[in-house]
Amino acid sequence: MAVERFNLTFNSLMANMPIIYNIGKKFEVVTVIERANISEEAGWAQVAFNGTGEEIQRAIADLNTIGVFVSPLELAVVA
Repeated sequence: MAVERFNLTFNSLMANMPIIYNIGKKFEVVTVIERANISEEAGWAQVAFNGTGEEIQRAIADLNTIGVFVSPLELAVVA
């Protein structure tokens, strides 16, 4: 099982959506919110995804399709 950390950036229309919760339900990924900030204009969250590399990549692809910008916080993967 890998742990990968990402910064998620989203617009104000997504602020009330359970984006991170849904990732945990749709994919075999455990999400840990490390930091977050939401305002009327936009929001961001630093999250750790725990799961297989394949499931994490599927989760990221899903986030991208709904308009969430995903950027890695670190390149190292902890196993």
